[in-house]
Amino acid sequence: MRGRGRQRGGRVPLLLVLVLVPCIVLAIYLFSPPERPTATPTLTAVDRPASAQPPEPPVAPERVRAVEELDEELRAVSSMHAGAHGVVVFDPYSGKSASLNADRRFVAASLSKLYALLTLYRAASRGELSLDDEITMRPSDVWAEGTGVLYRYPVGTTMTLRECARFLIKESDNTAEVMLNRYLGEEEIEAELRRIGAHSTSYWMPNTTTPNDVLLVLKAISDPSYTSPELSAEMLDIMTGTSFEDRLPQPLPEDTRVAHKIGSYESTFSDAGIVFPEGKGGIDQAYYLVAFSEGATEGQARETIHDVSLAAYRALAPPDAR
Repeated sequence: MRGRGRQRGGRVPLLLVLVLVPCIVLAIYLFSPPERPTATPTLTAVDRPASAQPPEPPVAPERVRAVEELDEELRAVSSMHAGAHGVVVFDPYSGKSASLNADRRFVAASLSKLYALLTLYRAASRGELSLDDEITMRPSDVWAEGTGVLYRYPVGTTMTLRECARFLIKESDNTAEVMLNRYLGEEEIEAELRRIGAHSTSYWMPNTTTPNDVLLVLKAISDPSYTSPELSAEMLDIMTGTSFEDRLPQPLPEDTRVAHKIGSYESTFSDAGIVFPEGKGGIDQAYYLVAFSEGATEGQARETIHDVSLAAYRALAPPDAR
């Protein structure tokens, strides 16, 4: 009996050890701070913003200086040529303009066809008409003087509004302009000019405008949000490769794209367009140019516009495109 009692008493410490050791290990695990790897840094919202856009690169001072120097060069070009001149060059990249007599009124002549083009495509963007709707030439539409080819077509000829717009710009067709004036209404075309801020322009009579107002029209045409990306691109396509490429485009490299419209009336000659120096790319890689010459012959005016076009190109085209 005593021997058994001594044997049982010797087992108690061993059991205690077996019970206490796991408890101690568990307590150390539960109450000690978790181990963190030192190689992985903690990321915060500042480290990786979820939706932040990369900052816009600052405009190079050289670009701003180029526009400022162009402003002086326009005056030098004007002084070397006969007549009075009005010019504005706008650089979307820097947001800067170079200009000469930009608020002076000139006869718009066929530059006014840009107003009808913009009004037509703006109405299409609002769903007020389809460019596939048809329009028929009436006897009162026929305008045989000046530019155009539709006056040779038989009265009663039917075409889509899109086709009429192409005649309007590519051929500078006077009959097409009368047809669209009738279809859209001259009051609506005037209202469109006011909507974009062209308050110094009189559409039909006396048909005058300013370089700055024409610039507003070009900006609206090229702005995808004003109509739509597709309609804006279509207007620029219509303005490219016209039957009159001997003014702004003439002195520039062959791969230069110029979406433009000319105007001619008596001793006032003009051209207004958007120049893509490398022939492609978005509007942020282009520049706008509006040039008027008044009181000189057409040949003299053409030379003036050539020199203005070259000056703008040398100032704003990328170095590898010059």
